[in-house]
Amino acid sequence: MSVTPEPSDHLRIVAVIQARMGSTRLPGKVLKPIAGKPLLWHVVHRLQRSSLIERIVVATSDNPRDDAIVEWARENDVAVVRGPEDNVLARFARAAELLDADVIVRVNSDAPFLDAGFIDHLIGALLEQDGDYVLLEEGAETAHQGVDPFTRRALDKLMMDAANDPAAREHVTGYFKLHPDFVRIARAPAYPAFDKPGARLTIDTPDDLAFVETVHERLAAKAGEASLSDLLLLLEREPELRAMNAHVRQKPIFSHIGGLALIRCDGGGGYGYGHVKRMVALAKALRDREDIGAMFAVNGTVDALEPIKNAGFEACLVDQAEDAAFLSKLIAVRRPELLICDMREGPSQRELEALARDVSITAVVDDGSARRLAADVAYYPPVPQAAVLDWTGSDCVARIGWEWALLGLTKTRTNVRPRAPRPSLLITMGGSDPFGLTLRTARALANLDPIFRARFVIGPGMENTAQTAKRIASLAPHFETIENADDLTTEFAASDLALTAFGVTAYELAAYGVPALYLCLNEDHALSASAFERAGMGVSLGVHDKIEDFDIASAAWALIGDNARRRDMHAAGLMTIDGGGAARIAADLSASLKQRCSTTPSRIAS
Repeated sequence: MSVTPEPSDHLRIVAVIQARMGSTRLPGKVLKPIAGKPLLWHVVHRLQRSSLIERIVVATSDNPRDDAIVEWARENDVAVVRGPEDNVLARFARAAELLDADVIVRVNSDAPFLDAGFIDHLIGALLEQDGDYVLLEEGAETAHQGVDPFTRRALDKLMMDAANDPAAREHVTGYFKLHPDFVRIARAPAYPAFDKPGARLTIDTPDDLAFVETVHERLAAKAGEASLSDLLLLLEREPELRAMNAHVRQKPIFSHIGGLALIRCDGGGGYGYGHVKRMVALAKALRDREDIGAMFAVNGTVDALEPIKNAGFEACLVDQAEDAAFLSKLIAVRRPELLICDMREGPSQRELEALARDVSITAVVDDGSARRLAADVAYYPPVPQAAVLDWTGSDCVARIGWEWALLGLTKTRTNVRPRAPRPSLLITMGGSDPFGLTLRTARALANLDPIFRARFVIGPGMENTAQTAKRIASLAPHFETIENADDLTTEFAASDLALTAFGVTAYELAAYGVPALYLCLNEDHALSASAFERAGMGVSLGVHDKIEDFDIASAAWALIGDNARRRDMHAAGLMTIDGGGAARIAADLSASLKQRCSTTPSRIAS
């Protein structure tokens, strides 16, 4: 529905919903379904219950990807205006002019639990006190989120005196909060129904979306039926629901940080899934903790994109023949602030230097090649290879230590389980297991006295998974298989010992205090595994094709029978790797980006 200017002979109150498809943390969120209806439908539906709001308009950008919002508005008979993507204030000014608004209610398109009564309460206080912007009284709190009424006078003053200020351009009313003397502030009394702590009700991430869906399910509510009052009562009965998205940090009123990270990693096929798993963990930390979205460019096979997309991120396969050119085009179109590389193969040092010119910060993870010299920051665990790297001629900051160990999972607390009558041995050889080590170790262990329980992980990328699982189970009655497991944290918590192909899983096992035996795929892995052995977290068996099956079985049998040594390894793992590497790296990158933005002109769009 297009908007044409229309004069008014009375006070006109207009709700302006700022909406776009290009959210960095959850792309396309405004049209994501909740209880079967798009998020934007929920916002409009609740605004229509207001007694004071006369018109509702969606203010979106002129970027072609926002055509979907325009089409939705047209189909639902909702007015829409378009303007610059990087200037929300200009969109509001256009909406106010076209609808001849006297009072504008700024509405976030990511707030599905708006309450019309509360909105009218704020508008009433604004009008009664002849203010230009309204806040609650000092000391009052509210569970309600997502609306800010202000006058046309205040909007005009912003356009005249603060049109180029980033806070005004991006957040509009956020400028009033940062500059409380800019306009006259009205103070609304507390609203009794919501005068209490709430929960995180805005939708910025997949976990936020899951929380809101769960609330509707628990209330058995259809779209539009669940009120904010209903939600607050539910949370009083079931406070544990808050934990679903309590870890997500709210974006501040104004920050130079935000934006997008482009993550280039290997995954699938012969690469396995370790790089993908740990980069997804890092991407989640960037999104949920630092307000930095992420998209992936993956060198490998299409199956590696599935866990990335399931986590709520955009992902595409790299054209390996033109890797650097492909990334360059992607950077030109999406304009990320960060380029993060976790790869064995990829652009050369010179190519990465060229790519780095078009981003603010370039980072590499566990990269021993010369291209690390082109990065701004590099992260490594304290393995021997990292200690001997030569950084001559490079400005790259190398961060080396166990605290930078990047896991493919978020470490969670686990309940102390009762002691099992026999020890449990977990065998996990990676998602693809290209060398067939899972079946090999099963054969090696089959002749041992069955005083232990053996659990074999069948990775999603293995060949003939069903046949492999069947063959393993037939080798011994105490052999069990784990298939289609997206998360092994429960298995880690239940294991007394692990036999694993060295890689990201070795770090995860150590973080959970699981003693481990490492089978290494190559000499480089064996060198890294030696650091784990020196730290007392496990035992390296060496490169897989240089040891006999008898050696594998003997090492496993020795540790199964040595409770004291396993206890020492358990303690060493917990003390050495805390599982906070993803959050730590995300915070470090965010700080680096903030510092860079404070000393150079910002490329980050509002």
